[in-house]
Amino acid sequence: MLETKHLRLLQKVAELGSFAAAADALNFTPSAVSQQIASLERDAAARLFERLQGGARLTESGEALLAHAEVILAELAAAEADLEAIGHRRQGRLRFGSFTSATATFAATALERFRELHPAVAVHLFDGEPYESAARLKARELDLAVVFDFDARTVGTAYDGRSVCNHDELEYFDLFEDPFLLVVPSGHPLAARETASLEDLAGETVIGGPPWIDGLAAACADSPRPPRFDFSCRATGFEAFQVLVAAGRGLTLMPRLSLGWQRAGLVALPLEHAPVRHVKAAVPARTHRSPSTEGMLELLQQVVRDLRGDVMVVAVA
Repeated sequence: MLETKHLRLLQKVAELGSFAAAADALNFTPSAVSQQIASLERDAAARLFERLQGGARLTESGEALLAHAEVILAELAAAEADLEAIGHRRQGRLRFGSFTSATATFAATALERFRELHPAVAVHLFDGEPYESAARLKARELDLAVVFDFDARTVGTAYDGRSVCNHDELEYFDLFEDPFLLVVPSGHPLAARETASLEDLAGETVIGGPPWIDGLAAACADSPRPPRFDFSCRATGFEAFQVLVAAGRGLTLMPRLSLGWQRAGLVALPLEHAPVRHVKAAVPARTHRSPSTEGMLELLQQVVRDLRGDVMVVAVA
């Protein structure tokens, strides 16, 4: 019989690529990890890892078992969460995820309203990138999260292209569309325009990184004079790109939700056919939702309706 503790260890070694790294992450000794993996291989009657110089790589049998292990561990986490929600702590905890511009513009407001209405519920906030929240939802470490995706990139796709969560592992509730705006210096010829087009970017340098820059590059692919894309800067916030725009390195884009961080001396204007973030709430699919989760979901939708036309555009009914 395969033990869940061994399956968790299999998952961690596969994730980190070595027994030593897994031992450090789990506060085990390398020999303990090696012994437990050896025990798992005996139970499975198959060699699961190729031992390499400085690392370990899954065999075909290991990859097959890992696929099943991830399903088993996720279902166990879901069962534990469901039992906790149904049991005596039914309304005792809400684990909520968001991303920074959503937290600043509407999610924190919904969270504070929730605290006022349900003071006995312990609320935990995780603010991170949507794909991080997606992975936490999949692992049942979050109950609900505000996330976004793009037309060609799912919520569960990390910015380096890795898939951390399949699209059908989460259930989504549309909130609104968050279009990107073109950011230019106040002295730029486009600064006085009400809107800009992709053709206006001809000859310009656009600074940015994944995930939005991919959509803009695709939109400009058929242009006879596409802009030059500068991928040399990697940043987690749009403030860094704005500093480069202010220094004269080029132009950039930022979503409308991030207007609160607009730098002095820069102008943000609508750009036709710009990338759009589809903002939505997400919960684990096919699991029981606690009253706390349902209540927070309703509050998010209410706050979005209240702010329609302010920081949000094209709010979904």
